[in-house]
Amino acid sequence: MSDPLRPGTLDAEGIRALAAAGGIGPIDPRAVQPASLDLRLGAECYRLPGSLLPLPGERVRDLVASVALERIDLSRPACLGRGQVHVVRLQERPALPPGMAAYCNGKSSTGRVDLATRVLADGSPRYDRIPAGYTGDLWVELVPRSFAVVAQAGISLTQAIFFHDRQVLGQAELAARHAAAPLAWTAAGPCGPEALHDGRLLLSADLDRPVVGWVAKRTHLPVDLSAIAAHDPDDFFTPLPKPRGGMLYLEQDRFYILATRERVVVPLDLACEMVPFDPSAGEFRAHYAGFFDPGWGVADGGRGLPAVLEVRPHSDDLILRHRQPICAMAYERLTAPCADPYGSCGNTYADQDGPRLSKHFTR
Repeated sequence: MSDPLRPGTLDAEGIRALAAAGGIGPIDPRAVQPASLDLRLGAECYRLPGSLLPLPGERVRDLVASVALERIDLSRPACLGRGQVHVVRLQERPALPPGMAAYCNGKSSTGRVDLATRVLADGSPRYDRIPAGYTGDLWVELVPRSFAVVAQAGISLTQAIFFHDRQVLGQAELAARHAAAPLAWTAAGPCGPEALHDGRLLLSADLDRPVVGWVAKRTHLPVDLSAIAAHDPDDFFTPLPKPRGGMLYLEQDRFYILATRERVVVPLDLACEMVPFDPSAGEFRAHYAGFFDPGWGVADGGRGLPAVLEVRPHSDDLILRHRQPICAMAYERLTAPCADPYGSCGNTYADQDGPRLSKHFTR
């Protein structure tokens, strides 16, 4: 049974117990994932001239009121323009017990439409960090990058994990787990110990398939975030065929969806976060959505599932090669093994086998 005071990250049972005790709410029971909680947009939205962070002692509401350009009512669908900064109050309000903190990240579907999300908490000058024992409102900053989006109250674009003394595995423990039951596979079999470095599982780009990914088009069409399997991919993305010579040219400030060569496994007693690879290997952002729930890649013999990457080169164009390291995985311990693993409840990407677009697009 999950113990909220035990060191580690809460699984679904622990999140439900936290909500029942008043630690976060109101929640939609359907929003509880194997080791995270989907956070829902409220109706209160503001368009801002730029990003902002509160200083200690400041409320986000007061800061937003001092700079807001426009108030937008999300009780009905509204279009949020590409490149514009919006801040929305979330429906969930935490009242965390002492020692319990949270960390937020955009959902996978959010990243795959190039919508940047960052959560704000009163008095916390750090994005996506909810301090231990925090009580107050939560807000989310939304910045559509490639496409305008249509949003409304009730949809979930970001998620939170909750933890007491977060337990990220170090190199020795990670190596022991991988040796006992491989955490990553390729077509040739389990990855060797060289795939582990400084407590991270290193992943590389897969450019050896008929379609290696997608690149976003410039378009006037918005993505309706409430419309599932309703958009034609050809209106928003161009498929990228396997490059000759194993090299893919990535243009600065364009948005790409790619996949990893390795197939990742997340055991039931662990969760996983995708983290940037060594920045000295190239200046680009390799992901938005970073949480991988327990049970990822466990089905069908535990041979794993590839991870999908949302890549945007920032300062320079980039030549990406097949098998080039591109991101890393950090594993963390749960307070108890998860009884509701990923894929057991019809999760969207439980069968992905390559660079798949978000759930908003037809297959």
